[in-house]
Amino acid sequence: MRRLFKQAVSLFLVPATRWYLRKERSYTFEGIKVKIPPTVFHPGLFPSTRFLIAYLKNQDIVGQSFLELGCGSGLISIWALKQKANVFACDLNSKAVQACVENAKKNSADIKVIHSNLFDSLPKIKFDWMVINPPYYSKKIANDEELAWNCGENFEFFQKLFSSLADYTHENSKVIMVLTQGCNIDSIKKIASANHFEFILKAEQSVLFDGLDFIFEIKRTNN
Repeated sequence: MRRLFKQAVSLFLVPATRWYLRKERSYTFEGIKVKIPPTVFHPGLFPSTRFLIAYLKNQDIVGQSFLELGCGSGLISIWALKQKANVFACDLNSKAVQACVENAKKNSADIKVIHSNLFDSLPKIKFDWMVINPPYYSKKIANDEELAWNCGENFEFFQKLFSSLADYTHENSKVIMVLTQGCNIDSIKKIASANHFEFILKAEQSVLFDGLDFIFEIKRTNN
């Protein structure tokens, strides 16, 4: 019954969300106002961004090098800068990069924003903090809009992420990722393990229609 209900809801919510996001929108969170152009993830329509910020509020990021990997509108990056972190933000979607640049400027946030496919164009920095709200559905990416949702049919996003993650982290780095119960977490964990990383559950929350969201810290294994 629950599955049928979720399917019925998704038949309405997915097209309704796509219709709403066909135009540029704006969103305000704790005094930070961002614009969200079409194809860019909307941090107000989905709980994952607020979940990550709620978790970060209990962490010490002052003076820390901080990377938002897949920044979208840049809300998390702007918030982290206001907590006095040294913030870098990157995204593969050029519209997201432009939105992040403009949103940072409007919020007087000195963020280093880079157009990059994961780490490809980033400076060789071992970050103290890395926050990732990834695309996690194993589907083909047909357009820019799907960059925010789909990781490739063979989890290519995660293959690329974990093959290079060690080069951008040090022994005490905090790598934080949010995932939902509706994605294939086991497959993502297997890719991480093959690259000598493990997932440690740090927080979870109930999400209407989707079950649970999880925040994981990703740490290097000893082998």
